[in-house]
Amino acid sequence: MSDRTELRRKPDRTVADRDAIHAVLDEGLVAHVGLIAGNGDTAHPVVIPMLYARDGNVMYLHGSPASRLLRTAKKGAEVCVTVTLLDALVLARSGLNHSMNYRSVIVMGTATEITDREKKVAALNRFVDHTIPGRSAQIRAAHVAEVKATTVLVLPLNECSMKARTTGVVDEPDDLDEPTWAGLIPLGLAIGEPQPDEGSAGDTVPGHVAFWSRGPGQLNGRPADPERTG
Repeated sequence: MSDRTELRRKPDRTVADRDAIHAVLDEGLVAHVGLIAGNGDTAHPVVIPMLYARDGNVMYLHGSPASRLLRTAKKGAEVCVTVTLLDALVLARSGLNHSMNYRSVIVMGTATEITDREKKVAALNRFVDHTIPGRSAQIRAAHVAEVKATTVLVLPLNECSMKARTTGVVDEPDDLDEPTWAGLIPLGLAIGEPQPDEGSAGDTVPGHVAFWSRGPGQLNGRPADPERTG
């Protein structure tokens, strides 16, 4: 945490535990990446949703070399990355006290481009396994042209912070006698049955697909079950 990432609004919701921060990043699927693009009178903020992956104390971002955001970031522009998980809607007895339970991580810093091919391939595999753990071992290796056609940036997690709301309804004492239902609506990912394409119709669905899930307490989005790694 730094002065830039220190929580000033409701600092009691700060989560300093590094493992908790990593757990949010491992569970999330989409990051919103922001920076200032352009110069002078044309400077303006840009925020783009992107796939990401964590590997130890770094975060990877990737996309087309034509991406303005990535081209700007790799030139040394400061970036701000946020990952937010929504856990519940909090329904109070007044509109003002309605809220949400969430876990949110913010990362700031300067991203650098990975140009070493071996490290780049490893990072690209990490993107796949972050989204569908165990998948990279089941698919063909990336072609040279595919690796060249992808920009991969690495962002250290040295400057980051986490904020979370995990409590229930907080109503005004005078509202507690109101005849209004109050409580939580838990939220999570609804996961449907895998739908094979024509070439996979009739094939057994592999474990890393059939048992895909995402949620608190799971290892990078998957139960820690060695029998489900096929």
